[in-house]
Amino acid sequence: MNIKILIFIDWFYPAFKAGGPVKSVFNLIQNLKDEVDFFIVTGDRDIDGTLVNELMNQYENVAIEDAAPLELDQWIEKDGYKVIYLSLERQKTSVYKEMVKEIHPDWAYYNSLFSKNFTLKPYRALKKLGVKQMIAPRGMLGKGALSIKPMKKKVFLAGSKSLLFDKGTYWHATTQQEFREIEQEGLAEAKMIRIASNLATPLQPDYKTFRKSDGQIRLFFLSRISKKKNLLFLLEILKKLPELTNLSLDIYGPIEKDGHWEQCKPIVDQDPRVSYSGEIHPQAIPEMISKYHFLVLPTLHENYGHVIAETLSQGRPVLISDQTPWRELEERQIGFDLSLANREEWEERITQIYEMKDEAYQKMCAAAFEYAKQNIVNSSLIEASMALFALDE
Repeated sequence: MNIKILIFIDWFYPAFKAGGPVKSVFNLIQNLKDEVDFFIVTGDRDIDGTLVNELMNQYENVAIEDAAPLELDQWIEKDGYKVIYLSLERQKTSVYKEMVKEIHPDWAYYNSLFSKNFTLKPYRALKKLGVKQMIAPRGMLGKGALSIKPMKKKVFLAGSKSLLFDKGTYWHATTQQEFREIEQEGLAEAKMIRIASNLATPLQPDYKTFRKSDGQIRLFFLSRISKKKNLLFLLEILKKLPELTNLSLDIYGPIEKDGHWEQCKPIVDQDPRVSYSGEIHPQAIPEMISKYHFLVLPTLHENYGHVIAETLSQGRPVLISDQTPWRELEERQIGFDLSLANREEWEERITQIYEMKDEAYQKMCAAAFEYAKQNIVNSSLIEASMALFALDE
């Protein structure tokens, strides 16, 4: 008999604008659904407030599965899992208790640390019901993430250790660094922290090649446009390189209301090499990546970085900050991971890849795809994720 896992997550497909956390859960389901019965509890709208049923018709050029209107507040059968989209008035403790009585889950898994309706409320509701509970911080304890609204998060963490999370709670760390972050915050003892990397989308058998001329490059930025993702840093670097006239940068992603885009937009408007291409549906991303040479992402912090994994899986190298788990990229000939403190090196690397000849570039693409085959999509990573939910302790 399969184990049953009740997953709580603020947003889930067709909602996608929250980026990586949604992808993390979807990939977990796709890789484990033959051995696990998943029940997804989520909200009825995307991160920007767009209702899930409005999202179904927004992307005319993308065939969204199950495009019929979604029924709210009832379980919907999907391919290998069930999902319920809760209206605002149903996101409450009594509803979560009813779910436990109905489903009898072995685990409750929370895909966030700070969510009020999809971590704090259900955690309190399930605390005394005999369900094992696991929290996935999803990078929210990283230095870059904690630097955004620091006082609010500091107060929450201080209070949660004594008033909310108990010693019987399990924690999912996706890296050794996140393991240390959970320990350092005093949220759990080492024995209650289980480690398993995020899982990637299943790999395609091959990738599309894309020719590169020396003295020319097509770059893309794909992420939420927010302070954490640090787009402004990249735009300021490009301002210092006006001589790279055959460079282009296309920006994809939803704009967050944190003021970051307001700083970026004047630079975008003034630089003809740069354009904002809007939001892109996840199903259209692989084809989009194939039309560019490099992903550029100077993020302040990534717990995983699904866009990095997906870019490498499409046979494209990456130029990213050193604030992600993806390191030693130059040694592997699949890209560059650079310090945000060294702007000159960013300028040098962008100039280097701009001038790169096609032969050298194609070697990087082949190395990126091979690296993805060996390190991003393999059976050992799937087994580690399954081990998260072992019931023998």
